[in-house]
This record gives sequence, C-alpha cells and structure tokens, in this order.
Amino acid sequence: MTEEKQVTYKHLKKGQKISGIKYMNTSSGFTAYVKEVNPAFVAVEMWNPGGREEKINSDAVFLIELTDEEIREKYNGKAKDVVQDIQKVMQRDEIGCHEMYNAWLSSNPWELAQACVRQKLSILGHCRDIIPKTAIFSGDKLDIGVCAEDENGERFWCHFRSESINALVRRYERYQEWRSKRVGNMDDILGGIPFESETER
Repeated sequence: MTEEKQVTYKHLKKGQKISGIKYMNTSSGFTAYVKEVNPAFVAVEMWNPGGREEKINSDAVFLIELTDEEIREKYNGKAKDVVQDIQKVMQRDEIGCHEMYNAWLSSNPWELAQACVRQKLSILGHCRDIIPKTAIFSGDKLDIGVCAEDENGERFWCHFRSESINALVRRYERYQEWRSKRVGNMDDILGGIPFESETER
C-alpha cells in the first residue's frame, strides 16, 4: 500500500526513510535514512553495503512514503464506494466470463480503493454462483467472485473470500466511527486506531 509524496527538507525528521530526490531538473531514486537536517543540507545514510553518508542540498525535493493515516485520508472517499459496491449481489451471467488474478483484492478498504484508482478499475459487486477454489499458500476457501470493470467497460471477476467482504465492511465502519469521534491531536486518542488486528485483514 506504499505511495510517495514530495516534500521539502523542512518536513524531514531524523531517522526517516527517503526513496529519492528531485533536484535541478533531474531525479534520482534510492533508499536512505535521514541523519541530520539543516537549511544548508540534509545528511543521509544510504541503504547499501557500507551505508555511506551523503549530504544533499536542502533545495532538493525529497520523496517519502505516505503514512497509513495519509493513505486512509486520501482514499477514504473511494473506499466508501468500494465498500458499498462490493456488497452488491450479482448473478453469474452479469460478471462476465473472463476470470482474472486476484492479487489486487484486499480486505483493507483503502488498499483496495488505491488499487482500483491505480489500475483504473471499478468494483461492481460479487457473485456466489461460482466454483470455489482453495488458495495455494493460505489454504483459504475462495467462495465468491468479485466482479470489476476496467476503463474500457470490460468486465472480469476474481476469486475472493466472503469473510473478507465482512472484514472490509467492519474495518471501514469502525474507522469512520473513530474518525467522527476524534478531536484535536490524534496523539490524544488512547489505544490508537481500533481496527488493525491481523484477524480482520
């Protein structure tokens, strides 16, 4: 669920991971960790054998990953649509005859919304009238087909767990409830975000 944003040196913190820079009409990708920040330069430790230190001009634009909370905020509107649409029941003849890989599906509503945006897909609903199969690695029973449509209007479907739809809805609803109650700084909320258990993913 990683995604990057561009920031100036003023937004960097010691120990923070950066994944590249843009400077003087050029861009460079790498992995490094911030060691020192000042108005003249940003000292970073490169992530490679030896971990050499480099100083980067503070006029550069730095690429850093969005936090989980930023991801949720960015895709919250789309996640609402995903949660509503995936619950719609469809008939077998409505989902199309083309089955596709299901690696992009997730019981995390914001991760699923992000995947839909990136791949220009719309989820239309789910169908129970399919032949179930067992996931190779997890052994989970994939008992429903999730139907999606690409930007050209072509429909396809992917195997998915019916329990994952329930988990997706619960996670979204619990987050909205938590979000509506929070006041002031999020650090004041005891216990953190209440839906991060592995059993609901």
